[in-house]
Amino acid sequence: MHKIIILRKLYFILIFLALAQFGHAQPTVPDCSTGRYATDVFPAVTKTPDVIFGYNTARDYSTGGDTPVTLKLDFYEPIGDDAAVARPLIILAFGGSFVNGQRTDLDDLCRAFARKGYATATIDYRLLKPSFFNLLLVYNNPALLADEIVRAANDMRAAVRYFRHDAATANAYRIDPAQVFVGGFSAGSVAAMQVAYTDNVTENPDAGIQAAYQKYGGLEGDTDLAGANKLLPAYSSAGLAGVVSIAGGINDVRIVSVGNPPLYSAQGTADEVIPYASCGAVYNTQYVLCGASPLQAQASQVGIANKLYPITGGNHSSPRSAANSPQVAAEAAAFLQPLVCPAAPLPVVLTAFAGQVRAADCTGRLTWRTATEHHSRRYEVQASADGRQFAAVGTVPSQNRPAGAEYAFQTAPLVGRQYFRLSMLDENGTAAYSPVVTLTAACLAAPLILAPNPARSQVQVSGLPAAGARLFLHNSLGQCVLQINAEEVATLPIASLPPGVYLLKAVSATGAAAGSARLVKE
Repeated sequence: MHKIIILRKLYFILIFLALAQFGHAQPTVPDCSTGRYATDVFPAVTKTPDVIFGYNTARDYSTGGDTPVTLKLDFYEPIGDDAAVARPLIILAFGGSFVNGQRTDLDDLCRAFARKGYATATIDYRLLKPSFFNLLLVYNNPALLADEIVRAANDMRAAVRYFRHDAATANAYRIDPAQVFVGGFSAGSVAAMQVAYTDNVTENPDAGIQAAYQKYGGLEGDTDLAGANKLLPAYSSAGLAGVVSIAGGINDVRIVSVGNPPLYSAQGTADEVIPYASCGAVYNTQYVLCGASPLQAQASQVGIANKLYPITGGNHSSPRSAANSPQVAAEAAAFLQPLVCPAAPLPVVLTAFAGQVRAADCTGRLTWRTATEHHSRRYEVQASADGRQFAAVGTVPSQNRPAGAEYAFQTAPLVGRQYFRLSMLDENGTAAYSPVVTLTAACLAAPLILAPNPARSQVQVSGLPAAGARLFLHNSLGQCVLQINAEEVATLPIASLPPGVYLLKAVSATGAAAGSARLVKE
């Protein structure tokens, strides 16, 4: 009996120890309501430099040889953050045209994010030897520059695998393998977006990109640790949580597709290296990259959460200047916080969004309903003539009701088919987008007579009531761009208007509809 009691006591002691060990192993979920991941909650940061995460070779076209490269990273974490065992990680790469730069260039940015609670790292990637022959050859050969981009992207993929391996084994860095963000400045951002948005080897239409992926072992590349420490193919760099792009670009926006990671981007609107508002040749090269504006448009089109900080009149280096860099870090962190803290209630849960056209005046009425609203600022109504490029046509303040609310918005008279969506803006400046509603205006009764049509400089309008009328000309977004008083015949001066399709409406002196017509401006 005595032996049984002793065994029972030993059993319960072992169970208690096991439970204590199990409880100690559970991750501590940070309290994001304190401002963690969005504001500076830690006063000091510690840095672990020169951590080796991979090996490969760099190309030197002037000699035709490959030079072995040891790739290192610097790791940053907040001092006093001992409770968190699964922190979000931001991996950043420096800029320098794939020729120069060093990981310490982003020391300030890594520290800024770490003070907010993120684990951060700035990494090496292989650079082209800066000889005149190398620069002349690569910068004038898009296929060779694409090859360098893929090499850098593959090195970043190796860094992602390195941290995910650690999370599954020693957990020395205490990162959450499902919350890994990538980004960088300039060339570093170009590489990061290749990592985040290329889903398979053949997705990218650039033949040089495809060839490089195939040459270097496929999508994950061939950068790895050595010997028994190799991480391929056991670990993957796929499934990233988001991207922080600073003055970066991508060769084709179409690879940003449904289900890809969210995007924060910052760029000067007068960037002289990578075009801000279009897709064009990078300075001093023949390689085409698309800047922040078309990237944001594509992300919005395919339903990816995104935020763009355009620095008006800023050049390529503006986002990294002392005047702008702190705001870039603060905005990016605020954008990432809701992604890091999914347990927090969604700012807006949209349950309905619909619209209809009023036959009497061709205006549209949009209505929407929410189930809940938290930290919601306003709703921006956006319109499009083609379903791709949207522009704001009005805003509605949010009632910010936890139990939800109902809203309505009246559009200007519509021209043919129009597309509408809501940009639902939060108090922290981030935005989510509603599904698209399509409205078709089929109320062009009593047509006016326009000649010529199409027209370039002016058009004569006839068929007006004898008592006179007021003419209103609306563009494809429903905005009134011209209005004049007229009698039976009138002339519209349209030389200064941009080409497009317009709706002309006549309203009588009593306010009644007196005719309408569609005008094409060449």
